[in-house]
Amino acid sequence: MTSAPADASGGRTLIRRLAEWASDLELDDAPDRVVAHLGSQLLSQLAAARTGYAHPLGRRIARAYGGPLQPDPARAAVSLAMAAICLDHDDTAYAGHLSHSCVTVPVVYARQLRLEGRQLLTAILAADETAARVTAAATLGPFRGQAAAHTHLAGTVAGRLRALDAPARTWVNGLGLAFSVPPWPLTPGFLSTDAKGFAAAAPIQTGLTACDGARAGLRGPADVLEHPEGFLRRYADVPLPEEAVAGLGTLWHTETLSYKVHPGSAYIGAAVDCAVDCAAGLRAAGADPDDIAEVVVEGSLLTSGLDRASRARHIGPDADVAALNFSLPYNVATALLTGTLEPADLMPPAVERPERWKLAAKVRTVHDPHLSRAALLSTAPLGQALRRAGEHADTWVRAADARAADMLPPSWLAPETDFRFATKRLGARVTVRLHDGRELSAHRAQAAGAAGGGEHTALAGEKYLRSGGHPEVPHMVADMAGLDANGVAELISLALSGAADEARAEISRGERRRPGRSRRTLSVDTRALEGAYGRLLGSADSVPDRELAELALEAAALAASGVLSEAEVETAAVDALLASAPRDVLVDLVRRNAAHLLGVLDRMPAGDEGHWARVVEELRDHVERAQKSAGEQRGTSGEKSAERAHDG
Repeated sequence: MTSAPADASGGRTLIRRLAEWASDLELDDAPDRVVAHLGSQLLSQLAAARTGYAHPLGRRIARAYGGPLQPDPARAAVSLAMAAICLDHDDTAYAGHLSHSCVTVPVVYARQLRLEGRQLLTAILAADETAARVTAAATLGPFRGQAAAHTHLAGTVAGRLRALDAPARTWVNGLGLAFSVPPWPLTPGFLSTDAKGFAAAAPIQTGLTACDGARAGLRGPADVLEHPEGFLRRYADVPLPEEAVAGLGTLWHTETLSYKVHPGSAYIGAAVDCAVDCAAGLRAAGADPDDIAEVVVEGSLLTSGLDRASRARHIGPDADVAALNFSLPYNVATALLTGTLEPADLMPPAVERPERWKLAAKVRTVHDPHLSRAALLSTAPLGQALRRAGEHADTWVRAADARAADMLPPSWLAPETDFRFATKRLGARVTVRLHDGRELSAHRAQAAGAAGGGEHTALAGEKYLRSGGHPEVPHMVADMAGLDANGVAELISLALSGAADEARAEISRGERRRPGRSRRTLSVDTRALEGAYGRLLGSADSVPDRELAELALEAAALAASGVLSEAEVETAAVDALLASAPRDVLVDLVRRNAAHLLGVLDRMPAGDEGHWARVVEELRDHVERAQKSAGEQRGTSGEKSAERAHDG
């Protein structure tokens, strides 16, 4: 890897390109669907913090660092981030657990700086996009998920400096200073002790210190990311520098967010959902825990790999909460016994109940190649990075696990250019076998709340209310863009008051405003087409392969040339695609190409609206016909199944 030109020579390094874009970012630059995620992300993070503070570990955090409403924003940020990370109840993006810095830092500084609602949302957006991109550039390396502590260097610097409306040169120096001393978490503390909280706290402290230095004139290396001896070379096995700057203003990492319904690692979320489903079946069958002979969890390599790592450490009633979060047997057993998994299940007296550990001993994990294939094909947690790596992906995956290399999608799949249909398909299947021979089974293609799973606003609001938060807060978040500085201060106080048993801090009265920017009116209304694609993808398992191939090629051709006609999709091209792409790849091509096309249409310059309206309508008709054929296919299959059952 060669170094980009240094800042002193006038070259636009990765940091400079990011800084120039993010420092000028406005809320109106992002589509409404992206802005909607910011409210869900805020509520989800506030809920994670509230449940964290309610745990004995959270109370110790508050004693050590104070609460989230204290006058010192730096200490408040550390406390709030550690409380939110401690139960693993946070949201996740394609690349990184962003919110511990990207939400926390703007929130704590909003009260001091008297930010209005739009300004707070803009700071979160700028932090998300900056941190996610830097994280993605190093995601094919030793640190991912919460272990990628460097995420919070970028999130902290971007979140604070955007809140301050700092110029790009300050960003360049702040990021350069921070990434000159990135954190390197060690596995023993991270996986099984309270040290996991420092994966957020330490980089936040470094990032805030870097901001102070940059604002005072301290200089950092502008090429620290791509330098031959810089961050990406040290932190990535396969550096992906293009991920840091690809699609600025069009490829929105914020809409890859997934929201956790249950506390715990994302790699076991679907298994817990399946266990919740099976719990209802056990009750209906009149079975009790002693009737269970074994519980088999089938999952991807990511799930089975986490289970192996977790079992290598002693995990029992006296384990730290970090270890419990990674324990698939304990969490699945708890969900089977109680029909849910809540933060209270990670503390006494629940964690001390012997029946949970007795059932946990009956849980075993099996690798399912089909679930691994689906995981690697998804946007998150690795799919986009693997597509960006191209020919280097096979070598990296094979070094990590030779089995996974055999499940990789075709190397010719290109990276996504639009994340509106992003997915995180970390699925699972749980089978409960009883001593009398009966079986109960449940399957989830992905965890509840995962990217691509549908509505997130209601889910995040319900999560916040379950944390014991003030019932007015979700309504205030929904109106966040219209809140003035007093409204933002009231929202934050209401949301976090009592979370760490502290009084509200007095709010400074300094005013700060930045004029907004009017949203560009799009020349083409693509909402109906986007909805049609979304419905089609929801029923894609029943769409004939040839229809999928035609739709994928149509979307690609239209995005590339602006010309659409079903006759122009040549039969030979469809046949060639069918010969080279299995069904799951066809579905994914429709998803990727549809998102890319919609992004192109959204950015279409004004003019010739009548032509484009006809083009969009024609394509929507084709998509809806394909969806209808899928419904008819399901109906025919159902009738045949009913006939077979009747004949039996």
